[in-house]
Order: sequence, then structure tokens, then C-alpha cells
Amino acid sequence: PEQLASLKERKQQLEKGITLFASKPNKGIKFLQEAGIVGVTAGEVATFLRVTPSLDKTAKGELLGEGSDFWIETMYAYVDMLNFQGQKFLDSLREFLDNFRLPGEAQKISRLMEKFASKYCEDCPKNGVFANADTAYVLAYSVIMLTTDLHNPQVRKKMTEEEF
Repeated sequence: PEQLASLKERKQQLEKGITLFASKPNKGIKFLQEAGIVGVTAGEVATFLRVTPSLDKTAKGELLGEGSDFWIETMYAYVDMLNFQGQKFLDSLREFLDNFRLPGEAQKISRLMEKFASKYCEDCPKNGVFANADTAYVLAYSVIMLTTDLHNPQVRKKMTEEEF
């Protein structure tokens, strides 16, 4: 009975933290850390973000794109958990973007795409498509930009080939 009550309380704290995370991601993580549900290292936070499917994807993307040293380290740990070996570039990009939504700020997107490109080139060095991670980064960023232009209903005037 005592153990059951402890598990019930932990589940309630987790649910409260996840709800808080959706509106204020930093406060949600801090709450979960104080409750002992999430560790304090970047690797532990990255693991929590990666394996907890009920987290808000938009909030997760905002945190992973943050520019502070801790969140950059967390994002690197998060991306390093992925394995792109043997995958085509677009399949890897889809897998990368499947667990979170890209933030709206270009600088945050750039940070995420840089790490993706680096990890892809590390995992697939023999595919011969990219001379270096910079080339993969340009393609990843371009794919994101063109996909947004094509599919986002807020973009009324579509980009021309010359504008691209």
C-alpha cells in the first residue's frame, strides 16, 4: 500500500510536470528535476525528452533550439541518441523531426540543422553524397525552407525559383 501510494504520487507529479512543460518548458523541466523524475545533467534531460512521448512537441523543439550552453549540450546529447546509419538523407531528416516541432526562430532552426547534418555525416560517411557537414546542413535547411513555403498556409506568396 505504501509503495502504491508512492507510485501514484510520482505519476501525479509527472503529469503535473508534463502539463507545466507544455506552457512553460523550462519550468516544467525544473519541476520534474525537483521532484526527482528527471536528472540534472544534459544527458539525463535529453533522454527524458527523447523517451517521453506525451511531451508537447512544440515546447520540446523550443527547448532543443535554445542557445544557452546547457540546452545546446542537451540538444547535442539528444541528437547523438539517434542512429542514421544506412538511411537516406530525407529519411534521416524525417526521423530527426518526428519527435519535436521546429521552433519558429531561424537561429534555433539553424542550430538544430547544424547538429543534424553533423550527426548524419558521422553516421553515413561512406554514402559519398556530401563532401562535409556544411553541405548536408545547406541541404537540410533548404528542405525545411522549401517545405514550409510549400505547405504552410500562412505563406500566401510562394517563393519563385529565383527567390530561392
